[in-house]
Amino acid sequence: MILFPALSPSLDLTYEVDRLERGGITRPRRVTAVPGGKGLNAARVASALGGAVRLVVPLGGATGTRVADLLAAEGVEARLVEVAGETRSCLAIVEDGDQPTSTDLYEASAPLAGREWDALAAAIRAEAAEAAPRWLAVSGSVPAGVPLDALGELLRELRAETGAHLAVDTSGAPLAALTGLADLVKVNLGEAAELLGAVPADAAAACAALAARFGMDSVVTDGVRGAAALLGGVAFTVPAPRATGRFPAGSGDAFFGALLGALDAGRAPEGALDAARAAAERNAAVPGQGRLA
Repeated sequence: MILFPALSPSLDLTYEVDRLERGGITRPRRVTAVPGGKGLNAARVASALGGAVRLVVPLGGATGTRVADLLAAEGVEARLVEVAGETRSCLAIVEDGDQPTSTDLYEASAPLAGREWDALAAAIRAEAAEAAPRWLAVSGSVPAGVPLDALGELLRELRAETGAHLAVDTSGAPLAALTGLADLVKVNLGEAAELLGAVPADAAAACAALAARFGMDSVVTDGVRGAAALLGGVAFTVPAPRATGRFPAGSGDAFFGALLGALDAGRAPEGALDAARAAAERNAAVPGQGRLA
């Protein structure tokens, strides 16, 4: 079982257009909407691949209601926490052509009031007690109003109470705050350099340095060059994608969700990394973050 406290959910929209007319009118040819944000995307991929997943999600306003409805339609179990702020929307604009890129517009999450963080923390505690997860997964940004020290203390207590492993896929201040607690981090080469205070030679060197500094497993991605991993003291190379799809948004989330789902199911690290790579490629082949071809 994987428990995702999805702290920054969103309505993720993919607009497919012939060409983006800057300063003019562009009419999307197709719009795909999914219940998104990094945590929801990763959880939905793990669930789609047969993993046991539970979510705790703060949602607000009409957009939050739509996200809740989309989650229910996908059959992903979630404990919903009502908040005052409108749930954000994130937009990926994909133009015709063979380039594996999109133009992405991501709103920031609405801040949480102190009482809303208290309610969210209580819901996370309750879900952990009920689900007894093997993994706790923090993925994506952390809204203003969530105190990082309190979040870290909550995760520390849940790890001790449930015996769960903590996996982290975030950046900036939340990454710095949670790295010392994590059993596994997924970062890109730039984020690894920020944690280490130095630029590593490559992804494999970054994994080794993170293990030496923090005593944790890691996956370090390096764009189209693939990734490196150090899991259980064993180094692995994740090759570059076999195919580059037109819808890259959400592929990193798909990688993270598939990796945790495979590890939770007892797959060996090499097989789990293969599953993660395949999920990222499948996500990039179809519109909609956290969807698989």
